[in-house]
Amino acid sequence: MPETNLEHCRTLLQITNAIMRHRTRKGLFGEITSVLQPLLNFDRISIIINRPGSRNWDYFSPALGVNIPELHNNTLPPRKAIVPGRVMVEKKTMLVDLLHEPLLPETKMLRNAGLNWFICSPLLMRDRAIGSMQFFYRDAVHLDEEKLDFFEKVVQQVALAVDNMLAYEELEQLRDNLAEEKDYLRKEIEALDDSRDIVYACPEMRTLLETIENVATTDTTVLITGETGTGKDLVARKIHALSERGSHIFTKVNCAALVPTLIESELFGHERGAFTGASARRVGRFETADKSTLFLDEIGELPLNTQAKLLQVLQEGVFERVGGTASIKTDVRIIAATNQDLGTMVAEKKFREDLFYRLNIFPIHVPPLRERTEDIPVLGKYFGDQYCKKLHRRRPHMDREAVELLMQYNWPGNVRELQNFIERIIILKPGKTVTRQDILSVLNPPLEHESGNLSMLDIERAHLQKVLRKTSGKVSGSNGAAHMLGMKRSTLQYKMKKLGINPADYK
Repeated sequence: MPETNLEHCRTLLQITNAIMRHRTRKGLFGEITSVLQPLLNFDRISIIINRPGSRNWDYFSPALGVNIPELHNNTLPPRKAIVPGRVMVEKKTMLVDLLHEPLLPETKMLRNAGLNWFICSPLLMRDRAIGSMQFFYRDAVHLDEEKLDFFEKVVQQVALAVDNMLAYEELEQLRDNLAEEKDYLRKEIEALDDSRDIVYACPEMRTLLETIENVATTDTTVLITGETGTGKDLVARKIHALSERGSHIFTKVNCAALVPTLIESELFGHERGAFTGASARRVGRFETADKSTLFLDEIGELPLNTQAKLLQVLQEGVFERVGGTASIKTDVRIIAATNQDLGTMVAEKKFREDLFYRLNIFPIHVPPLRERTEDIPVLGKYFGDQYCKKLHRRRPHMDREAVELLMQYNWPGNVRELQNFIERIIILKPGKTVTRQDILSVLNPPLEHESGNLSMLDIERAHLQKVLRKTSGKVSGSNGAAHMLGMKRSTLQYKMKKLGINPADYK
């Protein structure tokens, strides 16, 4: 080591110039190792970063030098080590002779690797310990006051570089979050329509709105159940809008629409290189929804392994990106929705029981349209106003028998089906009178008691279309149309082709 103060200053300047140009962990830590090893002649080096709010330290150790098997190829922090923690608290360097410290938790681990002596020094910035730095040796290193002072000055320059790197990472994180929010908002705007209000006339929906208002003022997890097309999405958005989180972005994830192999990346994000195709770091929905609401639609479609990770986030409020080791805190209010019976799925071992009870803290059931027929006329008028304006068409007039028929219809697709029906009627009969026969020609499938004059192919087509509406166009899988109909996927695909049915029309 240099012996004069002038040489020390020159060396420190060289170290600073070498490491300060690196802003990524890989580049910075690699440069620190290559620059310091010839000067300090250590057998192993490691850096621990103490991130506020994190369960564990962020840890780094280079590939070169002595390997410690217990640390799993140098990627995990030493969970049992106490010296780094003490150094960060006391803010002073410790010299440890492991031959004379047999009771330290890290002694056995290090001595098994042939390391008998180490220096641990805090990384201090503005009188705050942002981490620690460890230099390990097989043999004892005799440090006088001057050499120890040089060690500490070297570590201080490293602390400056690490702090600079952390600030850059935070800026990168903010940039990624803003980019993700921008992309999400763009998709929301593209998909946005005017039907964001809950329109009703029946007392059951009035009671439902009162329930929504009561739970919105809390952060309680909500599970919304109901058939496809009943408006579970609108209920979730209403809860969010009335809550204290309403000024933040409402984030929605359709679990049924995600590729199974990418679900965890979508929810929790991933690091660059985490898997094939991961060319850049991605922020997940849990990070995007921090301080806001995350709506998990079709929660019953989550794979069991993802359910376990979701349960951990709900219980502890922390998660890790795919391919990452750092724990990330999140403050998210969860609203989940499903058109399946999760209780039955639990009994069939298709859904985790502990996750079900964690989600089912405050259940809300949205009734199907056939149980609130009073809403059909007001919803019809509401959608009619929208589509007449959107399509620049005159409003058609429905005679009494046509309205009665609509009130009698089962509406398997619920409000969504009614909305689509109104759009078709306005396109077909602008400014004209709509009769019972017009309704029968547009409704698909027709009323059961009206199907007596239909051919077998028409009845089969109507039944397949009804099932596809219930499954939102899903053909295979445990909740697909083939499973519900008790037939092979290939058989169903043949029948759909024969009958001219495209399952994509029902998604």
